[in-house]
Amino acid sequence: MSVEPHNFVRKQPAMRHLILMIDNEFEIPGPLREKLTPIGFDVVWVNVLAILTDQWLKRAEFGGIIMNLDMRDHCGIAVLERLQEQHIDIPVIVISSGSNSEELEEAIRRGARDYLLKPINTQLLLEKCLRYFGPASA
Repeated sequence: MSVEPHNFVRKQPAMRHLILMIDNEFEIPGPLREKLTPIGFDVVWVNVLAILTDQWLKRAEFGGIIMNLDMRDHCGIAVLERLQEQHIDIPVIVISSGSNSEELEEAIRRGARDYLLKPINTQLLLEKCLRYFGPASA
């Protein structure tokens, strides 16, 4: 039997929080990842079709979702409905052009915690990620 010296301290890896970015275009995650990585978040981008056709969301440990409501050919509300149908309770922040306030209201009714209007204020997005996806909300 081995005994560790009493002054031996195990260093635990820093806790990372995984954020899922759902969109049909790859425009936001690069700069977003650069801002969020230093403060403890990892961003994974996935095309909306993967969410609508697959159940892998249930197998991942996502602390939050950032989703574009204004996706070409797909309605972001359908993704929120899918999350509800699968009983997946992950905080969601939606991003919208704001041209349809009824859609934003519907997103909140369907479970989105908050929203941001385009053009995205990066500082505000970071604050909302910390508020809804950060260590205090976990």
